[in-house]
Amino acid sequence: MPVIWTLLSLFLLYISKYFLVRQLSRLIHRLGGSQHGAIITWSIIFLPGTIIHEISHFLVAAFTGARTGKIEIFPEYLEEKSEHEGKNKVALGYVQTQALNPIQGFLVGIAPFVSGLLLLIFLVSQMQISLSQNDYQILILEGYFFFTIANSFFPSWPDIKQTLPLIVISIIALLIAFYFGFQIMISPTSQIWLILNSFYVALLISTGFNLVLISILYLINQLFKSKGFHY
Repeated sequence: MPVIWTLLSLFLLYISKYFLVRQLSRLIHRLGGSQHGAIITWSIIFLPGTIIHEISHFLVAAFTGARTGKIEIFPEYLEEKSEHEGKNKVALGYVQTQALNPIQGFLVGIAPFVSGLLLLIFLVSQMQISLSQNDYQILILEGYFFFTIANSFFPSWPDIKQTLPLIVISIIALLIAFYFGFQIMISPTSQIWLILNSFYVALLISTGFNLVLISILYLINQLFKSKGFHY
């Protein structure tokens, strides 16, 4: 059951991030900003999360012996898309690395996801302490870091492509093992389930943060729309 809750929480967080981006972009456009302005605004708001995302890539790449190059934590336009799409690809941040083998690619690609989840769990515990001590200034700061990390730790498409080879190999190995009757039994009191419980609680809290902000941005957009602000 914790596995299902964790997967569901990840899905809900990802969807909430999508709608948060849409509402923020609409607000910026209603205020006269461009798509480029929306990207810059998003990157500034989520700069701490982007820094942690890219540093995670860099540290794991260095740890696995991969040579690294440029590290970028601000938006950068990449190669042109086809003309009928009419837009450029944008990278909010990236780390240049040499060609990676499947194990390196998996570890480097998944690094921000793992570090992000661990930091979210840590911040939940710290926020509980700050709340119990009525230290609201620290609580707000911790909440901000929590929010930025939660919306920045998902793997990008290049990250996913790096992790795919080892994931495919692992799935094939598991299917072969299952076919020959190999099974892994995990005790209900195992530490793995406790960790998964912590994961999905942190993810649900992150989704709750996003839903509150989505609601606020939606109401502001509707107010501006009623006042005659248009794209």
